[in-house]
Amino acid sequence: MSNLTLTLSRSILAATVINCAAGWGKSTAAPPPPPPPVFAHPAFYFSDPFFQGLSTLIFLSLALLYSFTTGADVVKKRIKVVLVGCGMPKKSMGWYHLTQLMQMKDDGVDVVAVVEPFFCGICSDVPGEFTKFRIKMEREHGVTFYGSPSELPELSPDTLCLLAGRTCDNPKYFEVCLDKGAKCIYLEKPGAETVEQLERMKNLALSRTVPCRVFVGFNKNVTSYVTKALEFAKETPNSHINFVHNNSYKPEELGECFKRNSEGMLKNMAIHELCLLVSFYDVRVDTVFKITVDKELSSKQTIDGVTDLASVSFTVTTLAGASATVTADRCGGNVSYAIVNSSAPPNGKEIKRFAVPTPEEKVEIDAKIKADPEMMPYFFIQSDDYWTLKKDVIKAFRAGEAKAGNVATIEIAIEALKLAEFATRSLMRQL
Repeated sequence: MSNLTLTLSRSILAATVINCAAGWGKSTAAPPPPPPPVFAHPAFYFSDPFFQGLSTLIFLSLALLYSFTTGADVVKKRIKVVLVGCGMPKKSMGWYHLTQLMQMKDDGVDVVAVVEPFFCGICSDVPGEFTKFRIKMEREHGVTFYGSPSELPELSPDTLCLLAGRTCDNPKYFEVCLDKGAKCIYLEKPGAETVEQLERMKNLALSRTVPCRVFVGFNKNVTSYVTKALEFAKETPNSHINFVHNNSYKPEELGECFKRNSEGMLKNMAIHELCLLVSFYDVRVDTVFKITVDKELSSKQTIDGVTDLASVSFTVTTLAGASATVTADRCGGNVSYAIVNSSAPPNGKEIKRFAVPTPEEKVEIDAKIKADPEMMPYFFIQSDDYWTLKKDVIKAFRAGEAKAGNVATIEIAIEALKLAEFATRSLMRQL
């Protein structure tokens, strides 16, 4: 509802009350009216028509003033946010979410609390960088820090919880937030380590007296290059998309990467592309006909006892004949893209490529990376996506809507995780 509509509605309501009150003062057939309430239209107190008219004008002016001064808050009510899983500044996804949320204050968003279980809980030697960051947030922005979600007070119905902890920890944080009264939760992808955990989380959210809405942060669902590629492919008969996802790890950093992302590449890095297949191609485990790996573009490695994929390329074909290719490379650089080919592999030829960042954006991003080498590079690259995800979720939460644009729901996330587990088994056998 617009401010103007709201104002007119309130004015009409006020005028109705005024007329009723004024008419009451003119009635002579009925018994005397009851004593006036503490607050009433001034016509209640006057029998002279002049004073009744004057008081009506004053009352209507006050009603209009009330509408103009409070209408904006009704249209865009403020949303409180609790962030769970902040991590280190410039390194953690939680910290980057927090940074963007703090920039949304003018859009009606108030960060009220941060839960950091490690640095505010079990860590005995907290880095000075985190301590400095925490003090600044507390003193300058009034944000309260906690060491556990269980320490949070009861959450008001206008509170959004954003969970960006480790994948293995998010399910227990999720349950605590529900118990604290959360009505909307944004989960960092993939949400949980297993399908069983994610399904339990969904059922817990639905079991509340007021069901909790749950969204999952698959940023490729809203990124511009994917949207453009899907639109172009839709207009190009027999076309086939290859979704290419690159990270910028160095080969010597893969051991730490494998250990930190122990759920595996398909549940971590490539889960975004699998979510695209679920969201836009209606791929489900029970609709998959075959998964074909390109061995030349795939590398399975074991480092320090952990086996995972350093790179992979595979095509998923459904029983209905639809197909798409997913390519991921941990050491492929900072550019991800979608290639629209003339047909499925191996015969398809590239028709058009949609990339992020664009050549112009890459120059700007490279400059930012050089100026701030401590910042994770993908924060600069995917910044707009993260902003859109949160903005769409907040908008849906504020409006009471179950759908937030193309943002994945927990139901979509479950199907993507099922597909990741299924595809991992298939790929590991083929490699």
